[in-house]
Amino acid sequence: MQIEWHESHSVGVPSIDEQHKRLMALTNRLFQAIMDEAGETALEGILNELADYAAYHFTHEEELLRMHGYPEDLLEEHRAEHKALTDEVYRYIARYREDSANLDLSVYVFLRDWTTEHMSRSDSRYSDFLMAHNAK
Repeated sequence: MQIEWHESHSVGVPSIDEQHKRLMALTNRLFQAIMDEAGETALEGILNELADYAAYHFTHEEELLRMHGYPEDLLEEHRAEHKALTDEVYRYIARYREDSANLDLSVYVFLRDWTTEHMSRSDSRYSDFLMAHNAK
């Protein structure tokens, strides 16, 4: 089942919401490529694009939080979650490079669940803070 954007996913910051939508779209592309049994090059390309875009998004999100004075302990906790996801995605990429037959829906399920859980639980914690600071 692919991820669908719902307004409940919104953190109220346009740039972050747009980036979350893009992460969902990339995750859905990965799902479709797995279901279509796309070639190794296509799957690796999507995984790499997803990892690169996630890194870009995390940097943007963390910079907005830092720039607006988000409490350092909460920012560090958020950074740790981002690092855990990034590390896991790179583990999937490494496993895929070792054995391309090893990529299955588990990577999609992990990304789908992590993305929706992270947005609804972790990102919602800073939503009011950034909206109060008119973050864009």
